[in-house]
Amino acid sequence: MLDVLLLIVALTALLIASYLDIKTREIPDWLNFSLIAAALGIRSIAAAAGGWPILFSGLIGLAVCFVIALSLYYSNQWGGGDSKLLMAMGAIIGVSLPISKESFTLVWFIISLLFLGMIWGLAWMAGVAIKKKHLFAARFRHSLSSYKILHGILALFTLATIALVFFYPLFWPFLLFPLPVFYLFMFVNSVEKSCFYTRKLPEELTEGDWLAENVAVDHKTVLFKKTLTKKDLFILSNLKKKRKINTVLIKEGIPFIPAFLYSYILVIFFERHIFQLLGLIF
Repeated sequence: MLDVLLLIVALTALLIASYLDIKTREIPDWLNFSLIAAALGIRSIAAAAGGWPILFSGLIGLAVCFVIALSLYYSNQWGGGDSKLLMAMGAIIGVSLPISKESFTLVWFIISLLFLGMIWGLAWMAGVAIKKKHLFAARFRHSLSSYKILHGILALFTLATIALVFFYPLFWPFLLFPLPVFYLFMFVNSVEKSCFYTRKLPEELTEGDWLAENVAVDHKTVLFKKTLTKKDLFILSNLKKKRKINTVLIKEGIPFIPAFLYSYILVIFFERHIFQLLGLIF
């Protein structure tokens, strides 16, 4: 019953969060904190009958994800909404006690999140590139022309590798590098530079937006580029009212929350297959 309740609560919250992230790029704090409270509340009730390790499992998971989330947030890799949701998922999944195979479910979730997050990010960027194909195409051509010597060298290397594979098939993995990686880097860089930067009015900003350039007033920097907090929004709003600034440059990110949903579904419903696959590998 505990697992079913946690599953229903988590899937409901992740579906709502994914919709909001795609629609508004903002995950309200109440949703993340409600998920944490629900997870610990359900575990507390279950612990009264089944033993305190049920609650401790959620607290340990919350603590582990708190450390990871804090690191990602202050290194400007994640926004506040993503970080808080990771903590909530730590409380949901937990680290089961005593330590057993099931204790590593949270580890597989985080690994899946990184892997599926990368795939989801590339898929989203491809969609943005198609939607803004004129901006993307111009930037992509410019990027290729800027590295045309390197591009030529890598193309020759790939052709030589293709010829070599006919005689030595074991060399086929080298076809994956380095030209495809070069194109992937050019693609990501071009989409980011041409499609993800926009100027916004301070009143259009929300907590967690990425400030892409320093804000200077009278040749003095008043706000460095960073993930914006509520205090930063207040500062920018006041500067706008005083007519010190008009707009600021914002880097729009990829809605990452759907990757949480995909990863949770993968781990919860296919964890047994993951262990079987790892058993075959190791």
